[in-house]
Amino acid sequence: MKLGTKINLVLVTVVVVILTAAFGIIINIQGKNLKDQVVNDAGIVTDILRLDIERMFSQIQKQEARLQGNIDQVGRTPGVKYITVNDVENKYTSATDHAIVGQKINETDLAVIAELKKTRSRFDIKKDEGDFYELERHIPVFINSEDPRSNIISVIEIEVITRSKSAADVREAEKLMQNIALGIEENTKAVILAYNEDIVALQRIVGSVAGSNFFNDFVIFNNQLEIIVNTSGRLNEFANDPTEYKQLREDVLAGKYPVGEIDRLYNDKAVIMRVVPMTSRNEKTGAVKIIGLIEVHILKESYETRVNDLKVRMFGVGVVFTATLVIVLAIILEREVVGPIRRYSDIARKIADGDLSQIVEHTSNDEIGQFGTVFNSMVKNLRELDKLKSDFISVAAHQLRTPLSGVKWVLKLLLDGDLGTVNDDQMGMLKRGYETNEKMIQLVNDLLSVSRIENGKFGYKFERNDFMKLINILIENTVLPSKERNIKVRLENRAGVIPEFLFDPEKLLIALQNIVDNAMKYTLPGGEVTIIIERQGDYIEVRVKDTGVGIPKADIAKLFSKFFRATNVIHLQTDGSGLGLFIVKSIIVRHGGQIWVDSEEGKGTTITVVIPVIAGLLPKGEEDEEVSENSTQAPSEKRDYGTIVS
Repeated sequence: MKLGTKINLVLVTVVVVILTAAFGIIINIQGKNLKDQVVNDAGIVTDILRLDIERMFSQIQKQEARLQGNIDQVGRTPGVKYITVNDVENKYTSATDHAIVGQKINETDLAVIAELKKTRSRFDIKKDEGDFYELERHIPVFINSEDPRSNIISVIEIEVITRSKSAADVREAEKLMQNIALGIEENTKAVILAYNEDIVALQRIVGSVAGSNFFNDFVIFNNQLEIIVNTSGRLNEFANDPTEYKQLREDVLAGKYPVGEIDRLYNDKAVIMRVVPMTSRNEKTGAVKIIGLIEVHILKESYETRVNDLKVRMFGVGVVFTATLVIVLAIILEREVVGPIRRYSDIARKIADGDLSQIVEHTSNDEIGQFGTVFNSMVKNLRELDKLKSDFISVAAHQLRTPLSGVKWVLKLLLDGDLGTVNDDQMGMLKRGYETNEKMIQLVNDLLSVSRIENGKFGYKFERNDFMKLINILIENTVLPSKERNIKVRLENRAGVIPEFLFDPEKLLIALQNIVDNAMKYTLPGGEVTIIIERQGDYIEVRVKDTGVGIPKADIAKLFSKFFRATNVIHLQTDGSGLGLFIVKSIIVRHGGQIWVDSEEGKGTTITVVIPVIAGLLPKGEEDEEVSENSTQAPSEKRDYGTIVS
């Protein structure tokens, strides 16, 4: 079957997906319409109730205004210091000092009121102020004036100043207090009773919506953002509300928004919090002011349930059909398209990692099968090119090695004076030539090592050896170069005594020496290189930590590739072929170990090497047949120490 036919099948699947998406869009639109309908219905109910609520609030405010006007008028009478009217909620309902109206009663007055409620009768306080007296009278206002056992609904406090201390002036002041009390007591009672009646009426209104299928809460606030009526009956319910919800109420009360609306979770229910201002119009000036708020919580489930029912109805039949079609197409695509592509991808990844022995097995003659044929041909060409390259490198390295050795021998004779005396300038040039020749010899040796590694001829000799002896040689080799570069090299042996185990001391020393040399090479003078030895179960862990220039994060994955050097060190005046770490990794892996890098550019690098001390963990063919040891950890298991690149 041609790939075009397969694509047609994919297109059928796409059409099904598009149809499914169309159903989703329809449901979203219908869901939005249902939401708008519920919110609109809730708004209509709120607006209808708001008219009655605003009327009651206006009545209360008018009565409070009349009481306040009465107190203001009486308060201007000579000898009157102040008058306050307190309600049962311990707030100043009216006062000659307008600043305290609506505020909580102070501690002193609270104590007096508490005493008055106990005695249930008025009492006076007389203060001697030298040339005159201050007379205070606290008067309880009963809901039933003729029954002193009825509830106290308010407290009137009057303070007057006598003109002198004479008995006549005192009697005159007491008479003034009596007249003031008679003048405002009935007015106070009317205001308080009307307020209580309106609160009861408001509670009935709020209770009437409690059974609604879309209201979760219906709350009325005054202009101090204090709850007047609440469906739950709790007047401090929102005292600890999050700031964003309190701010929304304040903004609506300040007139910043005509209506406030926000989604929230309240009492484990998803609701739409809607805040509507209540207003009052001044009959004389026509000015409109906000006198309170109505807050409703609209249940989201009131419309989400219907949306879910709609989803079930629309997808009930469609899901079965779509699922069947998708399963059939998925099987076809997996077998004919996705499966082969996945196999090709896996093989391509292995080839990218350097395994050129991979080939693509294919049986079809369609475009994917033809791609497999071309792919195999490409890999074959890569193998041939890689072989040519390796052969060329090997031949070139061998051809260069002999003349370079000859040049080294001649330069050494000249430097040692065996061929005659040379002056200082000539000596300097000879030294530079000798050093350059040494670098060329090292490069040739690296090229030969790489060639032997790739051809499987990099011979290893595994024997039982003392690992710490190898480490001591490594440290001795760093003494001179570390002094020349002013770098401190430290050894931390945290493993204690390490028993002898199988490894190739020559090859392992090459690997560890290369790592330490790199650490010193890329560490600035005054820096530090630390070699840490630890025992990790059946493994020895060697960490080489430096304070050098570090490695860019993007370069770490390519660090062990041939001829690769990190981008941030190319500009440094350091030598390197980019082959050292490739050889290091090959040696470590051949020892059954792992190697990885942790680095941060500008702060330093840590290279970790882990090698097994148990013969059974060595790669097959390397174990000493005379040694029989049991492993406690599979050799393929990797430890999670960092970015593993082995």
